[in-house]
Amino acid sequence: MSYLDLKPLNDRFAQEDLKTFREIYSSGKFIGGEWVTQFENEYASYCGASHCIGTGNGLDALTIILKAEIALGNLPVNARILVPAHTYIATFLSIAHAGMQAILVDVEALNLTALAIRQVNQKYDAILVVDLYGKLVEDEVYAFAKANSVNIYCDTAQSHGATNDKGVKAGSLAKASAFSFYPTKNIGAIGDAGAITTNDLELANMCRKIANYGRESRFINDVIGVNSRLDPLQAGFLSNRLPQLDADNKKRVEIATYYYEHINNDKVQLLSQDFLKNSVVHVFPVYVNNRKAFIDYLEAQGIGTSLHYEVPPHLQKAFKAFNHLIFPITEELHRTEVSLPCHPLITFEQMERVVHEVNGY
Repeated sequence: MSYLDLKPLNDRFAQEDLKTFREIYSSGKFIGGEWVTQFENEYASYCGASHCIGTGNGLDALTIILKAEIALGNLPVNARILVPAHTYIATFLSIAHAGMQAILVDVEALNLTALAIRQVNQKYDAILVVDLYGKLVEDEVYAFAKANSVNIYCDTAQSHGATNDKGVKAGSLAKASAFSFYPTKNIGAIGDAGAITTNDLELANMCRKIANYGRESRFINDVIGVNSRLDPLQAGFLSNRLPQLDADNKKRVEIATYYYEHINNDKVQLLSQDFLKNSVVHVFPVYVNNRKAFIDYLEAQGIGTSLHYEVPPHLQKAFKAFNHLIFPITEELHRTEVSLPCHPLITFEQMERVVHEVNGY
């Protein structure tokens, strides 16, 4: 079994997608329009947010949020952004593209915590958190930001549909959130796509303006913008998939729960079962000391795996200025992590097989 086969996942929507394609093709309207507006309204409503702005991808969404806050005077130029070291490199890239400085913090287990933030002794202007692997950042982090009057933004690229204990969904917790609809996400397009959600009207308007060349009107540009718009085809495809998202997330959690209940191998470590709380399990991670041997073993048994992620951002050549920094927990997590198959089309027999082979390692 492969780690993730996108074809059968998308085949479920083939007839709707073909109908959408024909309608958009026949309309002759290939930028913006009713399909984009429809999905933006649907997704804002789904997240419990007042506004949704479609973008070309998730990285652009996060970068545009930060640039918009500078344009509005809510963050200074060269703002210092507190961010977890344990994340995908796109989180760091958004800060760099916005001309800001990243203040890195190690994690305790997976996501940034209020305890870790309280121990920071450097000045910072805002907090950028990450719902890694589909698990929401704890409510205490948002409470800390509110109590200290610090703006907080969220990289929600992996947490579509995750809900906290009060029923508030990803996309409505931070001042603004950035989603990716990369094809492998819990709700994925057939290509690149992203979105910003926020309850702040002024910020929403500025994000939309920056995403569309900084235009006030067709030929008037009053801020420096970019070209990052959600394509109507991808918007239409996403509208077809959104009604299925909650059921797919439920299946992911069921698979992860089965893994927790049945994986039993001292050589294979799991995060605490708290990982399942407020999570949509975009990734199911396990941790092994000899990662290559474990991956090779599972591959020999016909089970595909993935890595999230092999090298932490602060040790990448792209961020040489951070290479000297040491974040022990982040580095250990990146060194030992292996992702097991966990997607809505996995059968019970396949779950049993994964567990059997993992326990046999």
